[in-house]
Amino acid sequence: MIRDGTYTIASALPSNPVLDIDGATTPFDSPIAGIVGFKNQTANNQNQQWKVTALSPGVYSLQSVIGPFWIAAPDDGSVAQVDTSRYDPVVNLITRWRISEAGGGNYTIESEKFPGRVIDLEYANNADNTRAILYQNGLQPNQLWQFIPVAI
Repeated sequence: MIRDGTYTIASALPSNPVLDIDGATTPFDSPIAGIVGFKNQTANNQNQQWKVTALSPGVYSLQSVIGPFWIAAPDDGSVAQVDTSRYDPVVNLITRWRISEAGGGNYTIESEKFPGRVIDLEYANNADNTRAILYQNGLQPNQLWQFIPVAI
């Protein structure tokens, strides 16, 4: 179980890329900003920090610390890039995530609206700007995540 707090969310892939807002210099010029994997920055990294809040047992919202924007699954549950939504998880099912232990300090982040589909780094690529997508869960390293506390 994850405690409410602010985290960097790192992949289990080599070099541990983290979930990052694509184009973070102006991340919310539109209501949607894509989520990508990127190397963990040690300074000016708010675009890589997420407020994790329990909504119900095992179900969480992942909100950017930059503002009121939440990680969202694609509307139709397709294999596509995960992005952000301005709509609060209280009313928006695509911004709710089931976080489950997968062993070794790793977790899966599964869509509450689309069971069996998890946040995945596309093609198991750990390079910067690799798209974070919604994909069928296979418990692969590119689908496993570690929650690194920033502020609990």
